[in-house]
Amino acid sequence: MRIQKRISLTVNGQTYQVLVDPKTSLLDFLRKELGLTGAKNGCDGKGICGACTVIVNGRAVKSCLIRLGEIDGAEIVTIEGLARESQLHPLQAAFIEAGAIQCGFCTPGMIMAAKALLDINPNPNKKEIARALQGNLCRCTGYVKIIQAVEKAAAAVREGRNIFPSFIPKDAVEKVTGRFQFLDDLPCPDALIAKVVWAAYPHAYVRRIDVTKAKEVSGVVKVLTAHDVPGQNAYGLIIEDQPVLCSERVRYLGDPVALVIAENAQAAEKAAALVEVEYEPLPAIFEVDTALDPNAPKLFPGGNIACKFALKRGNPEIAFSQAALVVEGTFNTQCVEHGYLEPEAGIAEWKDDQLILRSACQYPQAVKSQLAKVLGIPKEKIRVIAHPTGGAFGGKTDISIQALLALAAWHTKRKVKLTLTRAESLKATVKRHPMRLEYKMGFDKDGCILAVKAKILANVGAYQTLSIPVLHQTTAFATGPYRVPNIDIETIGVFTNTPPSSAMRGFGIPQPTFAVESLIDEAARRLGISPIEIRRRNALRPGDESPTGAKMGSDTHLLETLNAIEEEYYKLKMEKLEPDMGIGIACGYKNIGLGLGEEDYAEAQIEILPSGRVCLRTGAVELGQGVVTVLAQIAAHELGVPYELVDVIWGDTDLAPDARETNASRQTVVSGNAVMLAAQKLRHLALEKARQYGLEPPLSYQNGIVIDRNGHQISIFELAKASKLSATGRYLAPSTMPLYSNIPLSKEYKNYFTFSFFTNLALVKVERNTGQVQVVKIVSAYDVGRAINRVAVEGQLEGGAVMGMGYALSEEYIAYGESITDNLAKCGLPRALSTPEVVIKLIEPADSLGPYGAKGVGEVAMVAVAPAITNAIYDAVGIRIRSLPVKPSKLKKALSSQEKEVK
Repeated sequence: MRIQKRISLTVNGQTYQVLVDPKTSLLDFLRKELGLTGAKNGCDGKGICGACTVIVNGRAVKSCLIRLGEIDGAEIVTIEGLARESQLHPLQAAFIEAGAIQCGFCTPGMIMAAKALLDINPNPNKKEIARALQGNLCRCTGYVKIIQAVEKAAAAVREGRNIFPSFIPKDAVEKVTGRFQFLDDLPCPDALIAKVVWAAYPHAYVRRIDVTKAKEVSGVVKVLTAHDVPGQNAYGLIIEDQPVLCSERVRYLGDPVALVIAENAQAAEKAAALVEVEYEPLPAIFEVDTALDPNAPKLFPGGNIACKFALKRGNPEIAFSQAALVVEGTFNTQCVEHGYLEPEAGIAEWKDDQLILRSACQYPQAVKSQLAKVLGIPKEKIRVIAHPTGGAFGGKTDISIQALLALAAWHTKRKVKLTLTRAESLKATVKRHPMRLEYKMGFDKDGCILAVKAKILANVGAYQTLSIPVLHQTTAFATGPYRVPNIDIETIGVFTNTPPSSAMRGFGIPQPTFAVESLIDEAARRLGISPIEIRRRNALRPGDESPTGAKMGSDTHLLETLNAIEEEYYKLKMEKLEPDMGIGIACGYKNIGLGLGEEDYAEAQIEILPSGRVCLRTGAVELGQGVVTVLAQIAAHELGVPYELVDVIWGDTDLAPDARETNASRQTVVSGNAVMLAAQKLRHLALEKARQYGLEPPLSYQNGIVIDRNGHQISIFELAKASKLSATGRYLAPSTMPLYSNIPLSKEYKNYFTFSFFTNLALVKVERNTGQVQVVKIVSAYDVGRAINRVAVEGQLEGGAVMGMGYALSEEYIAYGESITDNLAKCGLPRALSTPEVVIKLIEPADSLGPYGAKGVGEVAMVAVAPAITNAIYDAVGIRIRSLPVKPSKLKKALSSQEKEVK
């Protein structure tokens, strides 16, 4: 029995006398007892993420690490207590004004850490701000705009003035005040709690599962195993090979074998520990070479090869024989955790003969279809609501906990909640594909590419998930954004007993980009051509034939991005840099939209409400990237009404139309065009309805008002009072085709309907004694078509720059061995003090097929950052990096070897 102690706490000005367990964390008390959910738990209460930061007695603390018994009589301020009388604190307003908010999960903690800083130092410099925020992780923004926001707020505090944001993105006020609720924040006093029993081995036969003792635990309602799955015990977006609950075999440590459902978390945890599983361990396969050994155990009946793709054009061998220079090398890229700060959580209930599932997901319609098969019921009986999401980066496209929640609600006919711990999330969820890339590139004497040959081996992990489209795309982009007449690319995906690899920002393109851009840099140096010039000579231009055989469109703008960073490059080259400083560049391109033969569409509905507001319904999912705000801006512009009047309902399969998945940087283009079409239809409908009110043609539509020839007018809101005024727009993107090799291709052949192009420049400093690499500056030029929301676009690109830096230098997920990645700190995510100066240059030709010429930017943002950094490392110290990440120990060893060779 736990000891109870009476303590006194003042929280946001209100004093509480409470009888509590003194070992209870302050975070649990705030969230569970006071309902103050602005403080978040993103790291299992280990003090790693900082999302739970509050102020205690004037000092910023991580509330997960503070025990109530330590703070009797303390004065506590949380994010909920910062605003006064509906007036935002300057920090809250500055975060909105600067665009320092994306998903919003880290925002309350960031603001509170900044508040504590400004209370003692109202005039901090950038480094002091970064130091104060060092304990707070952000995965979305890259810290650039967060630091800018604190600077803005500091100035306002010193001058005694308020900040009034000129533009307020949807949900921004809720995010800065702590009122924005993620799934685990939702009050569910009547919900059962589910707990997963995970595999004890990465590879084993399951011989017996005994749930007898677990069922006897007081408070346990159900203990489910594979035999309790009423429909198909398998799911998957492409191939349905992943069990809901394993019955015969487990293939990685994140496989679930049983699900406990209880009245409370304590009973669920106790029962889960009592589920007895008898295994017959099998040899575990962690690396692709082991999996490809003819004597290796077969992970699936068809063997260990998950998929194969090839791209062959011309005659590479003849081209290599004629080349003035051939460069080659083997490159390795690591497994990476997505690192979204919100662990998976969901709530499911069976209500009125329908399953209602709330979860963070990037394609609710696909989740709905898979759950229908798992439960063996019609899709019409399932409603999936994509809840506000604390980051995703592709990792929430796949099913994670949704099938387990659906199963629990189906069996209990009650509301059930399941929240993964961070350790469970790390163990069970999908990652970026690790790859080994063997490359060979041939050039003529002028630096023009003659041929590229590559063999790419990708670790698919335990199940297919999205490996087929990811590796299809890896193959398509394996030669970079250049003209290449002779090509031989082979890509093989291989099953192992590691977490499944799937979609992650860049979707299979960052890996080959690292190899290609490294070899181009090497070729430039050996041929005596500048890194910019060699890329300019090979750059795809409008009308060129792409490496896959498709004709490039008029919106091909790689050259413009090169031109945009050229001045900065030569300026830095001419400066007298410090010793061991270097400059590197890299280019890339990324598809916008699904491509490769997928039907790419979106629908949107707009309804004018008699109340004087506009309701926009969309299937596009808000992940922090700002798509809901952008679509509202488009609707407002097309209808000529204030943006503030547009409300958005999104991601609900019962209330919003299908917009396919929110990835591939597609929603601004595809859903944006659907919104434009809906608005155009609605304007036409308003003109028709206005005639019924006696308005005489010709009629015109201006700013939400229909005007006739005599100047008589009626607003769309008045029209909506008489009868429903709504319209649906459906946009179908131009058709595309899969990769084809060595066959005659038609003029219509294309693999993607458009691309974004980019060039990244990195300035680094290497510390020879430690091997530490400091990225001093990143300059990025992106062809964005047209920036509909400039601040949001910059935020995506800045965040991508820092994510790309992490990919280059520090991030790695280790699935086995003594150094297994079992907490957030081990993921190597960049923190505020490592933030370089980031300069974003937007190329806006506005000539693409998106709304007003826009292209998407979410995924393109980190593709070529890593090779720009590794090329800069070579420029600094002469070490050619061929394996990521470049951790200090690795570089220090290479530098030591270099010094021995010199001696």
